Parts: sequence; C-alpha cells; structure tokens
Amino acid sequence: MKFNISNMTVALAAAALGAASCTANYEDINRNPYEVTAEDMERDGYAMRSFMTTMQSWVIPADVNQCQFTDLLLGGPYGGYIADANSGFNTGKFSTYDPQSNWSPVFYRVIYTNEMSNFTELCKVTEDENAIAVAKVVKVAGVHRVADTYGPIPYTQVGTGADPVPLDSEKEVFKAMFADLDAAVEVLTRNRAGMITTDADRLYGGSLERWGRLANSLKLRLAMRIVYTDFTTDDGRTPQQLAEEAVSSELGVIEDNSGNAMYTGFGKDGNPFYVCFFSYKSGAGDHRVAADIASFMNGYADPRRASYFNESAFAAGGYAGLRNGIQIPDDERINNFSRYNVTASTSLMWMNASEVAFLRAEGALRGWAMGGDARSFYEEGIRLSFERCGVADQLTAYMASTALPGSYDDPAFGYSCSNQSTVTIPWNDGAAFEENLERIITQKWIANFPLGTEAWADYRRTGYPKLFRPKQNLAPSIIDTQLGPRRLLYNETELSSNTVEVNNAIQLLKAESSEVKGDGDTGGTRLWWDRKDKGNF
Repeated sequence: MKFNISNMTVALAAAALGAASCTANYEDINRNPYEVTAEDMERDGYAMRSFMTTMQSWVIPADVNQCQFTDLLLGGPYGGYIADANSGFNTGKFSTYDPQSNWSPVFYRVIYTNEMSNFTELCKVTEDENAIAVAKVVKVAGVHRVADTYGPIPYTQVGTGADPVPLDSEKEVFKAMFADLDAAVEVLTRNRAGMITTDADRLYGGSLERWGRLANSLKLRLAMRIVYTDFTTDDGRTPQQLAEEAVSSELGVIEDNSGNAMYTGFGKDGNPFYVCFFSYKSGAGDHRVAADIASFMNGYADPRRASYFNESAFAAGGYAGLRNGIQIPDDERINNFSRYNVTASTSLMWMNASEVAFLRAEGALRGWAMGGDARSFYEEGIRLSFERCGVADQLTAYMASTALPGSYDDPAFGYSCSNQSTVTIPWNDGAAFEENLERIITQKWIANFPLGTEAWADYRRTGYPKLFRPKQNLAPSIIDTQLGPRRLLYNETELSSNTVEVNNAIQLLKAESSEVKGDGDTGGTRLWWDRKDKGNF
C-alpha cells in the first residue's frame, strides 16, 4: 500500500482479529461498519461531524482490536503498566521483543492512516476555521504517537497530490506539528467564546476554549519530548521557548481536572480496555496489571491503587502485578493477578492536568519560565492526581512518606525481582538534577496510568521510571535488554511497495539517530529525540 493519502477512502476500516481475542492474525482489513455513504454526508454539516468524530476515535483507539495492539500489547508493557496474560501470545509478543510481523504495523497502517485521511477529507467539506483548528489539535494528538513509535512518517505533503507521499524526518514532523498547534491556538484564542457543534465533539462539549488549552498542553508535551535535541523552528524558536509560549499564552494550559481530555464515544462494547481485561478469554481477560506499576505503588502504599486496580485473588490479597517478558503460563493462577479497575463506561484519557503540572515541574527544574517553581508544580501534579482518584484526604500523609518503591514478590510463578529505584516521594531542594528528574517522571508515570505509549516515550527520553527488565529478551542481537526497544519497524508491505520513499525514510532515521543498529530499521535504533549522549542511559 502506497501512502497516497489524498486518494484514500473516507474511513479506513479497522482490522478484525477475531471476536474472542486478538490472537488471530492481523491480516484482513474490512469495511468500517460505521462508514456513511457520500449521499448521507452531503447533508448539512454531517460530513464535517463524521470526519471529526472519526478522527477523535483514533487518538486512543476506541476500536477494541486496534487499542489492544497499540495501548495494551505495545504501550502497556513498554510503559510498565500492563502485562500479557494469555498464553496464546507466547508465539511472539512485544513484551519479549519479538512481536509477530503483523503486530508492528498497526499504528502505521491503521491509526496514522485514519487520522490523516479523515483530516484531509474534513478540510474538503468545510471552511469553518474553528472546526479545522480543532481537527488540527486532534490530528497532532493522534499522529505524534505514531511518530514517537516509528520515527519518520508522511506529514507535510499529505493531501498535496504527491504519489507516493514522501516520509518526513522526525525533526520536520515536529516542525509541522508545532505549526499546526500554533495555527490552532491562534484561531481558538480569537474565538474562545465560540463553540463547534456538540455532535462533533466527544471530549469538550464543543468548547473552543477548552480545546485551546489542550492544544497548548500538547505543545508543552511535545516541547519536552525534544528537550535533548538541537531543535529550532524555522523562525528560530527552541523547545524552551515553545514550552514557555504554551504556559504563558492567553488561554494557558490544562490546570484542573475539569479540563482533562477524556474521550467518551464508545460503541456497544464500551471502553476497549474493559473488553480486553474482562471480556476476552471467556471473561478472564488477556491482560493483567504489570508488576512495575503495582510494585512501585505497593512500596509507596499509594492510596490510588484502589482506583487503578482490582485486588488480587491470592490468599494474601492486596495488589499483585504480573511480570512482563515471561513465558506466559497456561495456569489458572494467572487469573488471580490484579486487573485494571475499568468499566465499560470509563472514559479514555488522552491527557490530564497532572501530566501538565509535571511537565511544568520538569521545565522549571531546567530553568524554564513555567509560572512557578519545580517543587510547587511537582506537588500540584500529585495533588491533582489524588483529587482525580478520589483520595485527596490522604495526600498529606503520602507527601510526607519516606517509603521506597517496592520490589516485586511474585505470588505464583517465581519471577520476583528487585526494584532498582530508590527515589522517595517528598521533594528535595538539595538533590541533584537527576534525582529530582527521576522524582518528577516517576510520579508523572503513576499519575498517567494507563497511558503506556506516553510512559514509553518518557522512559526512552529520560530512563525513568526504572522499569523491571523483561525475563526474556528474544531479540538480544537487536535490542539491548538494559535499554529496551526504542521504536517499531516499518510495515513489510510498505517496504516492498513503496521501496524508494521508505528507504529514504530509513536513511533519515539513521542520520537523526544517536545510535544505529543494523540497517536503521530495527527495534534498537534510537529516534531523533532519544539521545544516547544525554548521559542517563
């Protein structure tokens, strides 16, 4: 399949992997059952609403099968949040660094394609600057996850008629994403009192002001992503300047939980995390809470555990995570491990106020003008998370605790391991930069559960939190066990059908990377913003 985005159908269909689980092969792409006809779309405003809501449904995929690949099988293990619990995955999975070849392309073939194709079509059916501005924010929210996963992707020439569409370097993708966010913020600020139709908005009820704050918050997230690069925009702005613009803008950033970006547009099956944890495998579920997040929070005696997890069914009770990167046993005891405390109606989180506060804490730690000091934003991030989880009354005790992250005591299968982190909760003004950075990222990681792909990006960027190493690394010649995977490979179909452009992209990847293994298109190759020379790991 060539990336001729301009000629794509309105909505690329989701892949069907089987009704019982995603263990079936990812091969067939079927027509989207929600796709409407061209005649239907000619009705006043319907086309715009359809494209807009479809775009929103692919940021964190509302489709169960696609969400399972991107956020439970991939982001979940690599971010230290979720572990595979279905022995049918043992033939190849992300957590042992040897995924089946049809697993790796999902972000690229489905998520990316849906975001870009629907954005292109939306711009054809409306000249409403407010709708286009919101669509730009949605596009960046979804597509940056794809760039964070692969590196170079098509972006700047999508919709121009180029065939095939060239892949841009990751630096150029970031330039274009910042330009999209800047353009969106200008419109959304100018029209802040206005609305888009509520039928086109599955997050904010049509509020342009709230979408503008999300745009600035994403700008802050992306600026921090590239903090270790020499990036400048075409007009010379650095990551620091971009971050400072975001927090000082007229609309500002998300500062309270009422502004959290929470998607609510599910089909009959409800939240895809719920389906994967509680419906698949005859109700036992394909996944469990990962040992990493459970152990850290157990060590801290974190009161948010009851909000995040179900208690285990082991005799000792409590919250028990499952180790990643193991040969998954076909053993009933696996059903005793804790699962994500999610329901069919739980909203899908894109971004929250806690994350924004922690981003500002990191910026302030680096000497950036964030509107306050690092300690204040760090403590605010924890407070906002406690408030969201309904345990604000326990905040004071948590903030004073000198407890350490817990080691992992496997209650069933002998995969116990020691926690390498010694970071405590209370802020320490006298600590070295790296200690307080680990403190910020660790608490940000806890607050961001279950945003695994974002956690994976932070881990690659900073080395924090200090996640457990997989028990098995089945690709040791390609991926260093201590470093973990740095990206996913390009689609084999794309490599064979769009050879010139993909090979050009691989050369861009190699040129931008601080460390290259093999031919560049490997899981061990660092992305442009993943800097070996940062010195942490």
